[in-house]
Amino acid sequence: MRKLLTAVTALTALLVPTATTAQASTVHSVRTATYSLGELTGVVHYPKDLTGHKYPVVLMSHGLWITCADKQAWEDQDYEKLAAWPCANGTPAIPSYRGYDYAGTALAAQGMIVVSIDANSVINLMGQEQDVARASLISRHLQMWQQLSATGGGPLTGKLPVNFKGHADLMNVGLMGHSRGGRGTLFEAADVNQKNWPAGVRIKAVVPLAAAEPYSPDDDPDNPELTNYRITNIPVASFVGSCDRAVDGHLRYLTAHNKQPFYEYYVHGANHNFYNTQWSPSSGQVGAYDDAASEPPRPSANHCTADDDHTRADKQLTETHQRLLSTTYLSAFYRRYLLNDKSVVPVLNGTVQPLKSFATIDVLTDLP
Repeated sequence: MRKLLTAVTALTALLVPTATTAQASTVHSVRTATYSLGELTGVVHYPKDLTGHKYPVVLMSHGLWITCADKQAWEDQDYEKLAAWPCANGTPAIPSYRGYDYAGTALAAQGMIVVSIDANSVINLMGQEQDVARASLISRHLQMWQQLSATGGGPLTGKLPVNFKGHADLMNVGLMGHSRGGRGTLFEAADVNQKNWPAGVRIKAVVPLAAAEPYSPDDDPDNPELTNYRITNIPVASFVGSCDRAVDGHLRYLTAHNKQPFYEYYVHGANHNFYNTQWSPSSGQVGAYDDAASEPPRPSANHCTADDDHTRADKQLTETHQRLLSTTYLSAFYRRYLLNDKSVVPVLNGTVQPLKSFATIDVLTDLP
């Protein structure tokens, strides 16, 4: 992890050859805190120096995963125990929300307050009911942060080690949702659902990271099934992996009527699970695995059969490389749309590919 963070810090300087603001050019020392109010649990990565600053907020939401670290149940494939909530006495919960600590640290170092939230309590809901519940969790966390920053009060009072009053800009929010969390994030940010945002909150950038795509019976981008997931007035950056065996991930329907930029990063060799450290084999966590090893069989060692062309073998990214890629492009996207740093545009549109030594990325842009 230390090597990854060192690389991220070095890459930050590469991404920003000229600073547009003092805040954007500063590499901040980062602190971490957690809070838990029952169902509302989160980890916060934030710049140590709060004095005189009001930072944008990035909220992250993990995907659909087992909730309980029961080794025997995993061996038995007993999903009634693995997906229970709350977990049985003596069985630790899997903290999927801590799987993006590496990204939270990298973004906080660039001047953002990053909150990753626990969605284990809604895992067992099905279909759009889960998306509604996930969006509700997002809104409730954002509402608490808005109260905390605006007045110093609300449910988070006394739950964090520092006073965030006046330091979190809830009118300048970015969302990131991974897997099924991505679908919930799309629901939260959709045009028709923006009326439900808490007062004093405005979402300005959305990242569906290897997102579970909304259901539609055909390729019609105007199909009513997509209404609750259609975003037209917020910039969106979508990530799709050629080794992803969990989701398709393409969200091309978002280009039908968008009034703000849409980016799709098709990452050759990216799987689904490596974005979350808790789901990745190196963690040793119960249930962690490399989904690229699933069907179809590997064409050769360290390669996968590309999902868009079954005659092509893509070299798989390592865990470290895949996370470095995600922090690089998340950083560029949020710097552009939360920090108004236009120097990163060549990275966003693919003119500059800072990771080409190990990653091949096909960049689709739709810039109205």
